Amino acid sequence: MKYLPIIFLMIFHVNGLTYAGIETPYISSFSKLDYGAAGQNWSVSTDTKGKVYFGNSKGLLKYNGNTWKLYPMPGNNYVRSVKCSPDGRIYVGSFEEFGYYEQDIYGELKYTSISALLNEYAFHNDEIWSIVLFNDKVYFRSFSTYFVYDGKTVVAKGSPLIFRLLTRVDDTLYAYFQQHGLCVLEGNDFKLLIPENRLNGDNAIAVLPYKKGKIIIPTAKSGLFLFDGENCIPWQNEANNDLKNATINHAAMTRDSLYIFGTITDGVYSLDKSGNLEWKINSSNKLSNNTVLGLVCGESNNIWLALDNGIAYIKCNSMFSFINSFKQDIGSVYSAAFKDNQLYLATNQGLFFNNLEDNQAHLIPNTSEQAWDLSVIDGQLICGHNSGTYEITGQKTIKMSDVQGATCIRRAYINQQEVLVQSTYTFLSIYKKNEANKWAFSHIVENFMEPIRYIEVDMMGNIWASHFYKGLYKVKLSPDLREAESVEVFPSLNKNTSNGEIFVFNLSGRILFKDYLGYYTYDDLSGSIKPFKKFDDFPILKNNITKIFPMPDNTCWFVGKNEFIQANLYENNIEIKRHVPFRRLYGSMPDNNENVIFIKEGKYLFCLDNGIALMDEKIHFLPDTVYEKIEIESIQASGKKQMKKLPVLAAGIKQIINFTYNTLTFEVSYPHPPTTNVGYKYKLSGTEEEYSAPSDDFIKTYNKLSPGNYTFEATAIDSMGRELSSISYGFEIEPPFYASNLALILYVILVVIILFTLWFRIKRYIHKSKERIEHEQNILRQKEKEKQEQEIIRLRNEKLEADLTFKSKELAGSTMSIIKKNEVLSEIKSELLLQKDKLGAQFPNKYYDKLIRLIEINLSSEDDWQIFQTNFDRIHENFFRHLKLTYPDLTPNDLKLCALLRLNMNTKDIANLMNITIRGVEVARYRLRKKLDLPSEKNLVDFMIEFK
Repeated sequence: MKYLPIIFLMIFHVNGLTYAGIETPYISSFSKLDYGAAGQNWSVSTDTKGKVYFGNSKGLLKYNGNTWKLYPMPGNNYVRSVKCSPDGRIYVGSFEEFGYYEQDIYGELKYTSISALLNEYAFHNDEIWSIVLFNDKVYFRSFSTYFVYDGKTVVAKGSPLIFRLLTRVDDTLYAYFQQHGLCVLEGNDFKLLIPENRLNGDNAIAVLPYKKGKIIIPTAKSGLFLFDGENCIPWQNEANNDLKNATINHAAMTRDSLYIFGTITDGVYSLDKSGNLEWKINSSNKLSNNTVLGLVCGESNNIWLALDNGIAYIKCNSMFSFINSFKQDIGSVYSAAFKDNQLYLATNQGLFFNNLEDNQAHLIPNTSEQAWDLSVIDGQLICGHNSGTYEITGQKTIKMSDVQGATCIRRAYINQQEVLVQSTYTFLSIYKKNEANKWAFSHIVENFMEPIRYIEVDMMGNIWASHFYKGLYKVKLSPDLREAESVEVFPSLNKNTSNGEIFVFNLSGRILFKDYLGYYTYDDLSGSIKPFKKFDDFPILKNNITKIFPMPDNTCWFVGKNEFIQANLYENNIEIKRHVPFRRLYGSMPDNNENVIFIKEGKYLFCLDNGIALMDEKIHFLPDTVYEKIEIESIQASGKKQMKKLPVLAAGIKQIINFTYNTLTFEVSYPHPPTTNVGYKYKLSGTEEEYSAPSDDFIKTYNKLSPGNYTFEATAIDSMGRELSSISYGFEIEPPFYASNLALILYVILVVIILFTLWFRIKRYIHKSKERIEHEQNILRQKEKEKQEQEIIRLRNEKLEADLTFKSKELAGSTMSIIKKNEVLSEIKSELLLQKDKLGAQFPNKYYDKLIRLIEINLSSEDDWQIFQTNFDRIHENFFRHLKLTYPDLTPNDLKLCALLRLNMNTKDIANLMNITIRGVEVARYRLRKKLDLPSEKNLVDFMIEFK
């Protein structure tokens, strides 16, 4: 950045100009919403790997290039001071507490207290304001005491004076005691070097190396002092008075000897070794807060600021500088030009100028409203404006044309005439040189009236005009250039595109067109627009490109979706030179009006909102530090409902991971400045053969990995695709227990057991089968035997049944015989009674009575009844015995009646058998029902038949 004044001198060929302090380096600002901690940051330090640590009011804040992470202190105290050690420790100081953070095997920072080694009376109500590494010891400074830690023990050394400064320069340790002065450490004690009165009674803020044998001593409110070993005098320079008023709070020196001063009220200043102001940054030009509480200069000359409210990063080490420190908002810059030691800016709010000596942008009178274009042609500064076209001389305007909305102007040769062709909201305007050899408005082109944004003129004199909205025109002028002889309209460049704005540009004499699909050119032979293939092999130059700005030095600037791309164009090759993300230019491009302006070989101007960016490829700056390597920040293994962290191990050590944690998430980091584009690509050897496409993702997850050996590989790449660093991590996903070696042994044992069990069961089954078969055969035999027995029984039963039937027939026959006999005897008795009545005395009583007695004896013969009863009881299963047991009141006559009823005999036959009248049978039946207690609805005969 110290070369910028020389650059401007080379650009403008002007001597003796002082405009340092106007151009500034790039600034990245971070609010507490960005980093997720308190707004107030007290100190800052960087480690050897490029990571940045801030002492924040909520703890230790870490930035690894990708993410911010807060580590709270014990008791949630703020961190007042922080210092990184080469051994990886981050020493911190707080209120009555100091110690260090160190990375554990999981990549997390763990705190160890050093102050705990002290007794409780070592210090009280005090806090650690600074930390210094010196001679393998760590010094912690409070206002009343400093503590020396040698790695094992800590010693407290008090002072009756207020201890305001402890700092190291090379091999010397300096201290400043209030009301005493600046001292140096000799042995174990500090010796006075500069009394306080020689520093105007002010507090020394820092000690900075100067020329050989000299040092610079910044004080809080008395400015800067030079000390040569004997004399201590104020260092007079252009910024000293401002620094006095701003109150210096911190100071440091970059590697290329720029002095950086952080102030309480006016941001940060940068001076070279001669005391010239290089730049000043405060809240008026991108700094979020004017109070600098801490600063550190990195190895690449870039600066981190710890602010009272926020954090800032200043990229001093860059070919870019910015002029955007205007106190007022000038709007979106569409074009810019340098002329006569002044910067002119065409914006959507008017035409402004700046004399490069202050941070004011002044509106040129009568030029408010939209200013589209600035061009320096043959020493004339011409401005295309909403109200017309002006020639600008100093701060004055001379109107060249009243045609409103002048948007673009080009030098051209048309019909052997050198002219300027200008596009406007309405007409095409023609400019020619006048008698004074200056460009002047000549006329408008008749019969062509369209709002045109961009124009180019080809070698045949054809004007290619891009409409604001509706496509492209090819305009051929008449010989006198006063009217459009022909107008050819191209609503779109491709059948797949609709009407829209088309960008027109001149690439080495060839007129090319660009829409969002590709590049095109005009084919004179066919009279049509055809694709232009030169950029087809470079997708990055084809996709998402909206505009191209060809430069005289064989360079082209391509405008992409979120970046500018610089490429060198050769006859048979294209070389991508660099990417410039919009965010590196504060991301503030004028919408759809991005512009890159060529100044001189290797020097370019970019139009921004409220300012410009300057780029000089020839500045010799320190390359950004290439840190050791990409790192694995953390590894997380997870399963369905569980998660754990894995050790972040060195390469070559393989981690064994249980199968239940087979989803792995890797977080990597490559510490880099916020302005540097770093991408990552990944490969998991074991599942992937190629690296993934580069991306900004620094977290990579692999889901549900199968058992096996893997190697995770991550590579950091820059914006050009060049590899910066790689790292690998080997691990093995153990098979689940069911697939482990132990499980295999168990499987073998289990198979043997199963086979033995199967053999045993088969053997047992065969035995059981034999027994079952024998049993079944026995059952069959038994069944056969039973069947035979049943058959025998059946035959017996059939025989018995036949016998029973026979006997029943015999019984029935016998019964019928008795009935017949009784009937015959009854008839004989009746006949004898009849004969006796007829014969009277003729039939002697002796014979008559004898016959009657004989007949009656046979009618009531008990022998017949006994025979009947015996046969009946045999056939009917002890009917009488069961009946008598059930109804003991039954008389013999009742039993006779029951037997006859069971045989279903009618009343008459019963009367004959029982030798009673039919009436007597009815009476006997009635009495029997009473004894049997039969209900009236029950039939007596049915009851006897059913009784068993």
